[in-house]
Amino acid sequence: MPGNDAFIKEVLDATSKRDAIAYGMSQRARLEAAGKFKWTDPREADGVPILSRREISGTDLNQRIHIPFDRMISTNKAGYFASDITITYGQDVPDPVKVFYKSLYERSRWRGMTLSLAEACVTQGAGYVLCSIEDGDFWVSQSPAVSTKVIYDKRTHKPIYGLRYDRDTVEVYDGMEMTTFSLKDGTWTPGETALHGMGTASRPMVPIIEYRNSPDRIGNPERVITLCDAYDVSLSDLSNELAALRLSYLLLKGLGDRADKVKAQLKDAGVIIIDSENGDARFVTKNLNPEAVRLLQDNLRSLIFEGASSYDPTSFAEGSSPTAYEVSQRLAALEMDTNITVGQWDEGFRQLDYLIQTYLMTFMGISVYPIWEIDRIYRRTAPKNDISALVEARNAGLNLSNETKIELSGLQIDPEAEAIRIQNDPNTIEAAPIPGLNQE
Repeated sequence: MPGNDAFIKEVLDATSKRDAIAYGMSQRARLEAAGKFKWTDPREADGVPILSRREISGTDLNQRIHIPFDRMISTNKAGYFASDITITYGQDVPDPVKVFYKSLYERSRWRGMTLSLAEACVTQGAGYVLCSIEDGDFWVSQSPAVSTKVIYDKRTHKPIYGLRYDRDTVEVYDGMEMTTFSLKDGTWTPGETALHGMGTASRPMVPIIEYRNSPDRIGNPERVITLCDAYDVSLSDLSNELAALRLSYLLLKGLGDRADKVKAQLKDAGVIIIDSENGDARFVTKNLNPEAVRLLQDNLRSLIFEGASSYDPTSFAEGSSPTAYEVSQRLAALEMDTNITVGQWDEGFRQLDYLIQTYLMTFMGISVYPIWEIDRIYRRTAPKNDISALVEARNAGLNLSNETKIELSGLQIDPEAEAIRIQNDPNTIEAAPIPGLNQE
C-alpha cells in the first residue's frame, strides 16, 4: 500500500505554500474576485491583484484598474511553443505504435489539452497529466496543478510517488497501486487500494506526469507580480486623481458675513457676485505631471515583459511593420526561455512514452521498441509580417507561386478560379507593385 498518514502530512505541509502560489496565479489570470485578505505576500494572494486587497475607506475615491499582464504573458508563451507540437518516429518504431499514438491523440483531443497544459505550466509553474486505463483503453487527462504533486527519487530523479488531493481526500500512486486516503479526526486513514495498471512488478511506473515550466517550477508571470501590482496602482491612482479634478473645491475668499448669501446665489443662479476688493472666487486644483506619469508606466510595462521573458503585443501593432529579423530580435528572450521549458517538457513526454510502451507490451503484445526514436518538434507560432517575409524571400531569389502569395496575403479567393478570371477578363487591373517584391 503506497503512503501513510505521516508521509501525506509531510508532503502536503511541504507543498502548501507552493500550492497557494499556484492557486493564486491561476486565479489572477482569470481575474477572479477576492476571497482571502490575510496573506501579505502578493504571490500567495488567492488570485487577486493587489488593488482588490487594499483597505480603502468608504470616503476615498476607489477606482481600481487591473491590466491582465498575467494573461498576456501566459498566452504569449503557451501559444508560442505549444500550439503546433508534431510527433516524429524513427524507422525502427513499428506501425502499430504509430497507429496507437494517432488514435490516442484523436481520442484525447490532444492539441486542445496541450494548450491548456501549457497555459497551466506557464502560469502556475507546472502542468500535470494523469494516465489511466478505462475499459481496456489507455487514456490521458489533465490534472489540476494546484492539487497534484509528483515525488522524485533524490538520487535518480525518477518519479516514485504521485498525489492528487483536495481538502479531505488524497489519492496516492506508486509504481503499481493507488490508495485513497480520507481525513478523519486529523488523521489520514487509508481506504481502498487498487492496481492502476500503468506499471508492472518488473517495470513500476507512476501514472502522473509533470510538465514543468522551469526546473524550479516558477511560472513566468510570478516573476513580475510586484511590477504588475505597481503598474495597477499607478494607473488606478492616476484615474482617481483625474476623478478628483472633476470634484474640484471652490474657494471663496474675503466674503466675510456675506458668505452664506453668496453661496445661496451660487446655488440658485450659478452666479457669484463679489462686491468687495478683497473678495475672490476660484477652484482649487492639483497640477499633474503627465510626462512623469507616462514615463513611470512605460518603464513598468517594459520591465514587466522583460522580467517575464515575454513580449509586449502592442509592439507589433504600433509604428512601421517589423521585418522578420526585427521580429526575431523582439522574441529572443522568449525563445531562450522557451528552450528551457521545452527541455522540461521532453522529460515529461519521455515518461509518457515509457507508460505507453509498458501498456502496449502488457496489453497488446507489442514487442519492445526504441522509444528514443519517438520525438517531438515544437514549431514556434510567432507574430509575423507576411508581406515583409515575401519581400525578403524575393530578395533572396526565392520564387513563390501566386497561390502562396494569395495565401500569405490573407485574401479569401480561390487561386485557380482567379487565374481563369484573369485570362477571360480583358479589363483586369494589374496589382500595384510591392517594393522589393515585384521588381525584376
